[in-house]
Amino acid sequence: MLAASLAFLAEGPPDEAARVFATTGARTSAVRSYTFDLHVDFKLKTFPYLAVHLDGTGRYERPDLYSIHFRNVPWFGKGFENVKMDPLEPITWPQTYDVVSLAHVGDRSIVEMKDRTDGHVKGVHAEIDDDGLRQVEWSYVNGGTIRVDVTPKEVNGIPVPDSEDADIQVPGYHIIAHAQFDDYKLVTDQP
Repeated sequence: MLAASLAFLAEGPPDEAARVFATTGARTSAVRSYTFDLHVDFKLKTFPYLAVHLDGTGRYERPDLYSIHFRNVPWFGKGFENVKMDPLEPITWPQTYDVVSLAHVGDRSIVEMKDRTDGHVKGVHAEIDDDGLRQVEWSYVNGGTIRVDVTPKEVNGIPVPDSEDADIQVPGYHIIAHAQFDDYKLVTDQP
């Protein structure tokens, strides 16, 4: 435990952060695109205590386009049928965030970041490994947080999300969500 704590305190230089972001997707570098089906259960843990199930399809295209289209959005969610998911792709982070610290704990890299522009995001905590993102948490100036935990699986030897769990706490609301991914269709570069 002491060794892990000391490793966490050791900050890496900025070029090390760039190397970590670049190698995070090394196992997926041959993937040109993929599609998948997505099933998400949302539960509002505060009044009015709603539960909603959404089905959708997703698409990833290299270098960093990641989006989801929901088919059955209820009336109060109109406008959220199409969602960009690029913030869950570490390769996009250097354009948006500055790395504050980088540490290694076991096989994970722990990255603390701040938004390059002043706005609503106070800070970002992320945990990544050679296969990709495992956790990301955004802290907001208003006291809110959004945390996403990713559980991977392999499809044809390529790591992809199997499920994601989100905990969203913003002033006045607490929402949890569980997403299950399936029916992946991958297109890869020829060897």
